[in-house]
Amino acid sequence: MAKIPIVRKYMKRSSRTFHVDDDMGKAMSTLARSSFPAIPVLDDDGFVVGLLTEKDVVRTIIQWAYDQRAGGGVGNYMSPLEVMVTPDMDLLTAARAFLECDFSCLPVMDGDRLVGRLPRHDVLKGIEKWATQINKERESRLTTTPGHERPTAIEALQKIASSHSRDELSQIFRKH
Repeated sequence: MAKIPIVRKYMKRSSRTFHVDDDMGKAMSTLARSSFPAIPVLDDDGFVVGLLTEKDVVRTIIQWAYDQRAGGGVGNYMSPLEVMVTPDMDLLTAARAFLECDFSCLPVMDGDRLVGRLPRHDVLKGIEKWATQINKERESRLTTTPGHERPTAIEALQKIASSHSRDELSQIFRKH
């Protein structure tokens, strides 16, 4: 049976991060030009402490418009990190992690080191591909057994019945 794929196969290598003290205005522009819905935020020790998400940016824009002021560091507006995944985690476990949070992209951590990002949509694609493969394998097992085709018509059934012993027929049809 097909193995459940792991995060490493679907994660995107992470090169872009923000620091908690980075200017929020510049971070907004960077995120808007990014192909990711969230970018990890690091503290002074280089640890991932949060994510700056598209939702955080929209919330900040609205807040700045109402308050008629702007500014501050990314750390004031980011979402704290609640959940992360590891490169060797299977996609079903990663999917469960997405159910525990509102993020559409999670950091992939190898110990304390950020090694990538995993978009929720890529988890969906990976699980769908795996499920399709399992269904094909299941279908294949149902339609054939080694050395014997499952009869699909009366004529084929009669041909098989006339060319096999009762015990052989019992084994052939017991498998189906």
